[in-house]
Amino acid sequence: MRRFLRIAFIVIGSIVTIALVALVFLVQGPAVPEHSDYQLDLATLRKLASQTPGPLPTKINAAEVAHSYPPAALFLGGVRFDRHAIVFPSYQVLYPDGSMIIVDAPPGRAFFEAQFPGGFDDAQYTAEQDALTHARAIVVTHEHADHLQGIAESPKLPAFADHLMLTREQRDDTRWLAACKFPENVRASIHPLDFDHYYPLAPGVVLIKAPGHTPGSQIVYVRLADNSEYLLIGDVAWDMEQVTIPKCRPRLAELAMRENSGQVTSELRTLHDLAAANPDVHIVVSHDAKQLSDYEQSGKIGKGFSPATGK
Repeated sequence: MRRFLRIAFIVIGSIVTIALVALVFLVQGPAVPEHSDYQLDLATLRKLASQTPGPLPTKINAAEVAHSYPPAALFLGGVRFDRHAIVFPSYQVLYPDGSMIIVDAPPGRAFFEAQFPGGFDDAQYTAEQDALTHARAIVVTHEHADHLQGIAESPKLPAFADHLMLTREQRDDTRWLAACKFPENVRASIHPLDFDHYYPLAPGVVLIKAPGHTPGSQIVYVRLADNSEYLLIGDVAWDMEQVTIPKCRPRLAELAMRENSGQVTSELRTLHDLAAANPDVHIVVSHDAKQLSDYEQSGKIGKGFSPATGK
């Protein structure tokens, strides 16, 4: 009997040890390389931002549609038991004539109550939905529901679909678009943007491919009339510390979303190096609640959308 109990304890102890090692491995992220070939050339971006004729945008605003408090271990990584505040914004790039470009559109209340409970702002969601119908262009940083489904669920989508600038990779990612409940007839009718790496979308706005988090992930560069510069990086990182350290999101999250970790870690290295060499460039991480609050308090990003006055 003693021998049986000793063997049982050894087996149980081994299983627990293996489980703990596996857990620690899964809540850590893959290593970020010391060097990266991913290109983010500011000189090229500045040139392309001036390539399209017209006045540069004057402001970036954010509509904070929802907030949540997921476990920090799943969001930031590491063995920890606290929760971390995150935000789900839509961005408005505003031009002098009142026209606008919208970047990302989180969905309505039902999605967040089911997936990310915490807080939902009906007024901000209404402002986002109204802005979609007036935007000169609409882009998404990637094709996940918390960035795209606000477009997919709009009853006015057929009316503004011509202004929805999905890239070819985004339009053809039927797995994630189906998860967003994106209407197939609208998806099939979209003429996608097809480019290699950089695409000058409008005065002051350049799209930059950044696949990895999803096949169609991209970064949006914005240069304002006052020469301030922004990189809206979507979900390349979930928190600015993942850029400044740099470190990747936990493997558990990476596996769940089927990320290409080699691409994401390469992009993180480039963003880290760019931020260190160019501290005046504002890197905007979609879900970093503290960063967005700091940007709003400093006036770098406006809190809430401005009403449309032009087209």
